[in-house]
Amino acid sequence: MTIDASFKFRQWGITCITAIGCFLFGVTIVIVQGINNFNSEKQESLNKAVVEIENILDTSSLIIDQIMPLASEPCQNTKSKLVDLAIRYPEFQTVSLLVNSEVVCSTYNGLVHLSMLSNDSRKNELILMKSKVIEPGKIIGVIKKSKGKNAVSITLNGRSFFYILSLIDSDENFQIQAFNQWVGKEGVLHDGISRFNLISYSPKYNFNVHTYISFNTYVTELYQRYGWIILLLVMLSIVISRSVFLNVEKNSSVLIMKKAINKDHFVPYGQPIMNANGELAGLEILIRWNHKSLGVIYPDAFIPLAERSGLIIPMTRQLFTNTIHAFEKMPHALPKGFHIAINICAQHFEKSNQQSLIDSCREFLASPISQSSFLVLELTERGIIENYGEAREVFDSLHDMGVRMAVDDFGTGNASLSAINNLNFDYIKVDKSFIDLIGSDAVSAPLVDNIIDLARRLNLSLTAEGVENQVQVDYLKENGVDHLQGYFYGKPVPLDEFIQTYLK
Repeated sequence: MTIDASFKFRQWGITCITAIGCFLFGVTIVIVQGINNFNSEKQESLNKAVVEIENILDTSSLIIDQIMPLASEPCQNTKSKLVDLAIRYPEFQTVSLLVNSEVVCSTYNGLVHLSMLSNDSRKNELILMKSKVIEPGKIIGVIKKSKGKNAVSITLNGRSFFYILSLIDSDENFQIQAFNQWVGKEGVLHDGISRFNLISYSPKYNFNVHTYISFNTYVTELYQRYGWIILLLVMLSIVISRSVFLNVEKNSSVLIMKKAINKDHFVPYGQPIMNANGELAGLEILIRWNHKSLGVIYPDAFIPLAERSGLIIPMTRQLFTNTIHAFEKMPHALPKGFHIAINICAQHFEKSNQQSLIDSCREFLASPISQSSFLVLELTERGIIENYGEAREVFDSLHDMGVRMAVDDFGTGNASLSAINNLNFDYIKVDKSFIDLIGSDAVSAPLVDNIIDLARRLNLSLTAEGVENQVQVDYLKENGVDHLQGYFYGKPVPLDEFIQTYLK
């Protein structure tokens, strides 16, 4: 069934919003979690770098404490000890003794008599500087302690720091910052503070290792790590949005049907039912939806949804009432033995719906048309009766009221034989698909004979639906079928028109 444009717009709008919302929600979680994971990994690398550099400086500080007493001794007595230390610790570039900030002894002779660091410079903290003597222009790290006029300094090759960083994370561009100077992997000393968004600080030696992760880096990492999840989110969003699309369509259709019921847009049509002599014996009431913009909508388009949504109950109740009102306008009585058949479904036998069906039948029986006709309820086989015990009680009550029961579309539904075995039917209506087999060479053609034989054995009246040609009529009459219905005798027409045409 096509639904109104406004509902269609609403359906697509909600679907698109749901799809985009699900995707953005999922992507947001992936991005936030991915960035947090990536930052955590980099932060851990920064922390490791600080620990490794601190280990070097701890060793340097310990050595400084050990050789501090040597600063007041002559160089010829101490130099060999300094050289031994420089050899033992390859990260040391030079080890020097100072008096009043002047180098008096060093593992590198070029430093002797030079003023390396003033006494007022920071103590026991990492200092970054360019080497002017050892390797001019290269970066070195200096750690120094003073005791009175004596001091000890150790210079460290800057490459040892970068080696630590490369081992921890070879891809990341880490920088080491000490005071207002910093140096990166390229080995160039810069003044000021470089840009960063992740940092690990060493309060012990007053330096930090930091890095700046760019937007492009985040995008690349997220794509490489979580690209498959994003693709999965796209597929999941499509699945969810499709479910929403169908659900909104269902809800919109149900809402439209509710409005149509309230406005009495579901109207009864009638199709003649003939006896074996070709005389009018009754009619089947069929429902049609007079849609304001789509015209007449046939039941196949809305009955399944009406049954699933429960709207079939008020829809059937309204059909009873409209049928009664239509016949009340008829100026004369109906033919003797005339029957009026109305479709019901398995939902009518659910506990909450039984009374509605009984009340509708009572309304029919209380009307004048019941004086010259009887009511037949045709149970369709689209649904399954869950509780045959309760259904049988309703069947018995309806039979006591004078209502007759028929199993509709026999052989095409879920439980034809089970229903006949458990419930007390009066009629079997043979589905059109079996009637079409008459006169054909189909392997299944004998099924018609079997159904007729079954009805005779069960002492049930038989009605053939979908009769369309003389061959079928002759065959059915010859085999004792009680009633015939189909286009051969007439198509369904609005009930008022049926009364004018067939019941003048």
